[in-house]
Amino acid sequence: MRRSFSIPPRDALTFLSDRVVLAALFVVLFCLNYAPHLFDAFTNIFAVDNNLDHSRTVSSAEILGFAAIAVVLRDLHVDRVLRRGDFLALAGITVASLYPSAAVRAIAMTCLGLLLVARSDKRIASLGQLCIGLIWIDYWGPLVLDLIKPWLLPIETVFAFLPLSLFGSFSLDGTVITNGTGYAIQVFEPCSAFHNTITTAFIWLSLMKIMKIEFHLKQYCFLALALAIVVLLNTARISILAISENQYLFWHMGAGLWIVKLTMLTTMLGLFYLSVDTAQRPSEPAFPT
Repeated sequence: MRRSFSIPPRDALTFLSDRVVLAALFVVLFCLNYAPHLFDAFTNIFAVDNNLDHSRTVSSAEILGFAAIAVVLRDLHVDRVLRRGDFLALAGITVASLYPSAAVRAIAMTCLGLLLVARSDKRIASLGQLCIGLIWIDYWGPLVLDLIKPWLLPIETVFAFLPLSLFGSFSLDGTVITNGTGYAIQVFEPCSAFHNTITTAFIWLSLMKIMKIEFHLKQYCFLALALAIVVLLNTARISILAISENQYLFWHMGAGLWIVKLTMLTTMLGLFYLSVDTAQRPSEPAFPT
C-alpha cells in the first residue's frame, strides 16, 4: 500500500525558512533598485567617453549596506522570526517594488524598514535599520536636501567664504563666491556636505552590523566627530574651488575630488577603529533576542 504525503496549503509557509524568504526579498530589491545602476557604472568605466560622475551609480556605501544585510541574514540560521501576517506584507512590498516608479519603490522599501525595525529581535531590527538607511541615501535624503537647500546652501557658502574673507579680494552674494579677478563659483546641491554626512553615518551603521557591535556613547561621540570632520573637509574644498579656475578644475573635476573622498573615508574608518573596544564585542551569538 503506497502512502502519499502532501502539505496543506495553509501550512505551506511553515516549511519556508524565514532567512530564505528575507534573502529572496532583498535580492529582488537589489536587482530592481541597484543592479541596473551598478551595471551602468561598469559600462561607464570602460567607455571611451565615460559619464560616470554624472550618472546615477551605486555607491560603495550601498554595496556595504547589502553586505551588512547578508551578514545579518546569515545569523538568522533557521530561527522563526517572521509572523504569518508578515508574509502577506512582504508579498505586498515585493509587488509594489515592481512598479516602475522611484517614489513607489522608496515607499515600499521604507514600509519594509518600518515593519522590521520595531521588532524585539535585534537581528530583524537591524535589517529594518539598514533598509531605512539605504533608502535615505537613495531617495529621502536627496528629497530632504531639495526642500532645505534654500536655507542650507547659503549657510554652507558663508562658512566656505569665511577663510577667504581674510584675504579681502573675495565677495559673497547668496551662494556665489567671487574673487578679485571676476572669477566666481556657485554652490549647488552636489557641493553640499549633506549627502556626505548621510553616507558617512550609513557606512558607520553598516560596519557596526557587520562587526556585530552595539552602539554605545563612545560610538556616538566618535561618529559625531567623523561627521564634523566630513563637513569641515567639504567646506575647505569649496573654499579652494573659489580661488581660481585651475583650483576648480583640479579639486572639482580632477584628482583633487578623489583625494578629498579618500581623506573623508580614511578619517571615518580611522575614527571607527578607535571607537571599537574589543571588550564590547559579544562573546555570545550575534544579535541576541
